[in-house]
Amino acid sequence: MVCAVYRPPIQTQARVTADLAELEQQLQYILTRHSGPIVIAGDININMKTDSAAAEQFRQLLRGYSLQQHTTEPTFRASGSIIDVIITNQSVDRAGVVHCDYSPHNWSRVLLSVSDQRPQPCTIATRCWSRFDADEANRQLTEVDWTPVYASDSPEEQWDYLLAVTRPILDILLPERRVRVRNPVAPPVTDATKELMAQRRAALRDGHIDTYKQLNRQVRSAIRRDTREELERRVDRAGPSGLWRSVQPIVAPKRSDRSTPAADADELNRFFVEVGPRTARQVTAAGPELPTRLPRVSTGAFQVTPICPDDLRRVVGRMRSSK
Repeated sequence: MVCAVYRPPIQTQARVTADLAELEQQLQYILTRHSGPIVIAGDININMKTDSAAAEQFRQLLRGYSLQQHTTEPTFRASGSIIDVIITNQSVDRAGVVHCDYSPHNWSRVLLSVSDQRPQPCTIATRCWSRFDADEANRQLTEVDWTPVYASDSPEEQWDYLLAVTRPILDILLPERRVRVRNPVAPPVTDATKELMAQRRAALRDGHIDTYKQLNRQVRSAIRRDTREELERRVDRAGPSGLWRSVQPIVAPKRSDRSTPAADADELNRFFVEVGPRTARQVTAAGPELPTRLPRVSTGAFQVTPICPDDLRRVVGRMRSSK
């Protein structure tokens, strides 16, 4: 696990103690959940080259969790201090600093050995909606007995019955299949783009900032052009049947799963009913006087109307597959 850290350059004892206490809480969270190599790197704005109270307090924190600080050479050239650190929970093969041309800080680097850990293959359950037979789904939905929905006054029971009768239909028309998620690959670049990238690195190394900015814009434009051309080649090779598989990583990237709140209909109702009284209790009488607003007059009302099979099909079509 690689962690980045930054502490503002405020050297009061109270602020240093508060910042290190916050860092200790995060260390406890990491160490109790991760058993592998841990690397913490960043600018702590505490000079580790001295024996100040802040530096000693930071060293004591590291010793308490068996962590090692490997940067021993000055990282901030103006004062010759060591304020950029690299901390690990294991020994390293080599450590040092390298001069940086565009920053008053030097590069800090370490070389450490880690075991070869391959990521576990990830699979997801999905349905092929391009083969969805809407007419057949509509026919099967019209044959379902919806009497329990109209006879029940509980939204939970109505929703459970809807899922109970629609999921078997989806499993027949759109059976779930397991798909292995491939790791993303680097963007395709041509030899001409690689040459531009080499020129950009040379301009940055020599301190030619204006040339670097111009080459950086050219490199980004070239990468977009190479990616577009590679996408066109993939579509031509895959044909019409593989069009969506080729463009999906760009137009619809995978999103991280969000946990569904464990709340039923009654809890949601109680939450929204209590919003007004809770807000009124939080507003004190000593606060500023709020302008009086006349209530809005609306003739709209909530009405329960029957649903047609087409509307029901659209609702079912938006449902995500169950895992």
